[in-house]
Amino acid sequence: MYKRCILFLLAIFFSLLPQIQAQNTPLPDFEVDGSSITFSNPSPVEGEEITIYVQIRNIGQIPPTLNDDLVVDLYEGDPATNPLQILCKDVILGLEPGKSDGVKAQWRPSPGTTEIYAIINPSGKKEIKESDLSNNIAHTSITASPRTFPHATPEQIQSSIQKGVEWIKSQQGKHSRICLQCGTENQLISLCVMCGATLKGLPEELIPGPAWDFGEDNKQETALALQTLLSANVPSSDPAVKNGLAFLMTSDWNLFAVYHHAVIIPVLVATNDSKYRRRAQFAVNKLIESQLPVKGSEFADPRDDGGWGYGYTADGAHMNMVIYGLYAAKQWGLEIPQRTWERAEKWIRRNQTETGGWLYNLVDEGSPWATGVYGSMTATGLWALRACDVPTEDAQVQKGIEWIRKYWTLTRNPGSFSWKYYYLLSLQRFCDIPPSLDTLVGRDWYEEMANMLIAEQHPDGRWVDSEGAFSSTCFALMVLTHTLPRPTQPNLGVVDGSLRVSPPSPRVGEPTRISVTLTNTGAPLDAIINVDFYDGDPNNGGVKIISQEVIFTPNIDETSASIYWTPSSEGTHELYITIPPAEQIGDLDLNNNSISQPLTIRPKSATAIDLTQSIRKISDGVYQIGSVVTDANKREVTIPGEINIVSGDTIIEFFACDKFGKTHESLIMLDAEPIHIHLALLRLNMDAGMNLTVQGDPHDPEGTHAEIWVEWERGEETIRRRAEDLVWNAMEERPMQHTYWVFTGGRIINNQFTPQLFHNIIAAYRDPDSIFNHPLPGGTDDRTYHVNTDVVPAKGTKVKIIIHPI
Repeated sequence: MYKRCILFLLAIFFSLLPQIQAQNTPLPDFEVDGSSITFSNPSPVEGEEITIYVQIRNIGQIPPTLNDDLVVDLYEGDPATNPLQILCKDVILGLEPGKSDGVKAQWRPSPGTTEIYAIINPSGKKEIKESDLSNNIAHTSITASPRTFPHATPEQIQSSIQKGVEWIKSQQGKHSRICLQCGTENQLISLCVMCGATLKGLPEELIPGPAWDFGEDNKQETALALQTLLSANVPSSDPAVKNGLAFLMTSDWNLFAVYHHAVIIPVLVATNDSKYRRRAQFAVNKLIESQLPVKGSEFADPRDDGGWGYGYTADGAHMNMVIYGLYAAKQWGLEIPQRTWERAEKWIRRNQTETGGWLYNLVDEGSPWATGVYGSMTATGLWALRACDVPTEDAQVQKGIEWIRKYWTLTRNPGSFSWKYYYLLSLQRFCDIPPSLDTLVGRDWYEEMANMLIAEQHPDGRWVDSEGAFSSTCFALMVLTHTLPRPTQPNLGVVDGSLRVSPPSPRVGEPTRISVTLTNTGAPLDAIINVDFYDGDPNNGGVKIISQEVIFTPNIDETSASIYWTPSSEGTHELYITIPPAEQIGDLDLNNNSISQPLTIRPKSATAIDLTQSIRKISDGVYQIGSVVTDANKREVTIPGEINIVSGDTIIEFFACDKFGKTHESLIMLDAEPIHIHLALLRLNMDAGMNLTVQGDPHDPEGTHAEIWVEWERGEETIRRRAEDLVWNAMEERPMQHTYWVFTGGRIINNQFTPQLFHNIIAAYRDPDSIFNHPLPGGTDDRTYHVNTDVVPAKGTKVKIIIHPI
């Protein structure tokens, strides 16, 4: 027994021995507190270049080894909340006990108060073992004053563009500095390549020539200059452009890297000169071949699949330039496999984080300019998805927009010290790609950018940022000129989800209305086109119902086509609507020219669907009619639905419709039958005026007045807003005025209830066939109302519409 006790005690001792030894082993102990964090300017203005200093003291017993880097992580807020991280490249080596040392980082503050957090010796593979981790985090605040910029007039903007153009032209040639010590000619670098003497402060020499050559890459620099000049409407015949093009065309394209091909394509497209088409297609083919991963490479990483980059690793900077080049090529009708776009889209999607922001890539730890997500990569992700034909309503796009909203600023690149103008350029591309956005996160983005850019331009016409004057000036000018490759051909298409059938389940022999929405997102078109309606796949024996002519003009880029069809056989039919190719039109993309949808035709002997049969009593005074709940006690009707449109640029003619209505111009899509809504309202003794006769009717709508509210969940919180708050009045540049809504009730035509025929329920643009209209003057103009992006939640958010008669 005694022996067993001794063995047991020895086992406990040896199990605790490592801890005892650790407690007695001397270790460093790094300490930091709020007073350790200081700023080069404690009272800056937003966007000002300042330096953050952090002092660390070792209060432990020994220094870390010289192989250990003491790392400091800096954040714009509590690290637990996923804030922006501030790039800090400095590390401390061999900090002796009782001694202090520091790190510094460059930073640009946002307006208002920011809490700066410093974490010393963060956990991870570089963590140094120390005796106490409780004193490794500190924070302090700094407040930056907001900047305001004078309003820039159109004349000032045009003058600014012209000054910038002249400055770009003046920089054509080879830039160099002559070393005073040995006389060697150097390009724009800081030290002489021969003797190592400093070149800082020495005057620049400019030797005129056809290329723009600042010493980094004269092909890229020349292409960037030409993109800028051509976007500012400098003609191809201009000597600067002509000489620059000649330089590019006589270079050896076989030696070009990915960046070279990407930046040259938009230049050739901008000339719209057919003699450059073969070269542009050559560059496109090289980009397609260069899409990662490199086939057969042992270094390939699946996270790089679909991207472009240096060597084997994809990155967002390459993606921005390559997608811009491919997008330009697409506008010129060059050949790009759909698979290239699909793989690129997947890479872009993978690089977005749960915060909504985008990373430089998934493989490297940060980028040369930031740690974690940052503004220019987020704007690149948004713009590149749109270039891949991802709609603005996409969940990841919406999440990215919310990130932009959270960190909205024009005076810095959020999350990075560098590339402010590159960030603005990426935002401009996102906003200008069709369908363009006049506002972003509720702001007139172009006006705000123009105001700032005009104020920041130097008297000689250039803009200057941490990257220097040339690229900054090119980026700023391309923002001001709304640079984006424009289609050279029409691009006709059928809008997804726009095929509507009424009645939704017709019988044999019953006249059935089929309608669809058509668009032209390419070059303006003045022509009459054919739209073919088929019962069945036209490529597999489908029968043509009818061919209808539709007019497009430069002023009409969206319209609809509708027919009446009388089905002759029961069962499941597949409806196809197509726009057949027409050589005289030269349609840019035929992939979006058709749409199909199944339709069940019931027997002729079937009775008409009784839309009143699904009435269920819930409690005294409360009934459910289909999915609609009418409560006589509260005097309210509740209708389920979801957010359908979130783009601030889309004109909304309807506040709400059902899934068979004009969903492409309705803010909310309801999951309810119009007849059920109508019956629920009658249950509350509401009277339908039915006095409107045409769309945009100038007569005041008549009927019982009501308030309309919208409810949705945000986490555990219930948001409740008046319907008008979700709508933006583009004419008055403010939210829709609070008003009552009028139960106009639609019409009865040929014994048909028109809201059930057309499925439109709450109209923003006055409509005789909707159940509700409003009395405001804006209801007579179909251009008035848009989505209020400051209020409307993400696409697909489930909502309830609540109607109270007043």
